[in-house]
Amino acid sequence: MSTPLELAIRLSDEITNFPLGKCGPSDDPDMQYAYTCSFRDLAIRFVSAIKRIGDPDLSELVSSLGLNISNYISEAHLLKAEIQTVIDHLNEVSSDPDYGVSVASNSVFLDLEVLCELKAIKNSSLDISKLIKLCEELNDAYARANYISSVLLIRTVLNHVPPVFGVTNFSDVVGQSGRSLKAILKRLNDEARPIADLHAHILMREKENLPSKNQIEPYKAAFEVLVQEVAVQLASENVYRKLR
Repeated sequence: MSTPLELAIRLSDEITNFPLGKCGPSDDPDMQYAYTCSFRDLAIRFVSAIKRIGDPDLSELVSSLGLNISNYISEAHLLKAEIQTVIDHLNEVSSDPDYGVSVASNSVFLDLEVLCELKAIKNSSLDISKLIKLCEELNDAYARANYISSVLLIRTVLNHVPPVFGVTNFSDVVGQSGRSLKAILKRLNDEARPIADLHAHILMREKENLPSKNQIEPYKAAFEVLVQEVAVQLASENVYRKLR
């Protein structure tokens, strides 16, 4: 069975060699329809394989592709040109023998070892199943370049974990932390949260700005420290059970 990377490379060869040049705007509409539909189906499979690789950079590249093309062959030609830029990037990164290792580290927002440490905690006085699920979904969304989902999940975790620290809101978590930890967690509250609020609450406009990887990647380290602190608190059972 092929890996997503192997499948994407094979499909990229098929796209490169697809004979779109044999059909033009002046050709019979039925012929244009046949070529366009065949190429569109191939492009959809390619994009799906790219997303399953788990490389957020590649996923972001394909996220802007307009796969919902009409039956006009000119649109298929344009789509092929756009896909070629993705293929060029795929060929460049996949030529690195360490690409698989780099993808594993680049494709997750929360380090998998930290997530495993969280999962290993048993008999906590608080149910951590939702926190684990939120972290898993955050990693999945980030790997697929779904950055709106990613930043909203970060905010959800900030809202979810305060009881671990004996408080009911994340501002109090920050406020009661030591100086070094406070500086780290403050970035999540003062910078990452407003980005999530912006994309969650802003009304529809004539022109929208979508979040990019650059907007949320700077908070990887702070988020990881937060989850590590949660694990430390839970492991030591340093949890206040009576909240007002």
